[in-house]
Amino acid sequence: MEEERIITPLPKSLPIIALILLLLGILLSPFISSIFSEEQLSKNPLYSGIPFLLIFSSIILFFMSFTWWVSNRLNFRVSDKWYQRIEKIFIGGIVLGIIFMFQPWVFVLFRYGFYLLLISTLAFIVWSHVTAAAPVDEAAADLAAE
Repeated sequence: MEEERIITPLPKSLPIIALILLLLGILLSPFISSIFSEEQLSKNPLYSGIPFLLIFSSIILFFMSFTWWVSNRLNFRVSDKWYQRIEKIFIGGIVLGIIFMFQPWVFVLFRYGFYLLLISTLAFIVWSHVTAAAPVDEAAADLAAE
């Protein structure tokens, strides 16, 4: 029995809202600096934090859109064997990144460890939303063919 591949379309509003938030965050930064004095900004950090929050929210929404798109493209198309191999590679990258970051001898490894940890973690989050294809039971397939 073959599994049905369910494709849920990406809500078009998600990347549009992300783009609007990104543009608002970029455009509000100089606007806020011109409206408020340095003293007002230092007393109320929320004013200067609004552009950061808008840009950060847009990054999260873009990542959600990307995860949705990847999972719809790869769901039930990756064999279970390859799914587990790729998952172990991402977990190994996370572990290696942590080891590189916590070693006290070489500073360059700290920088590369951070990047490796960041990329491996983001890739693992995306990959955890992909569903592997059901393993094929060869004995059952042979019986069904007869």
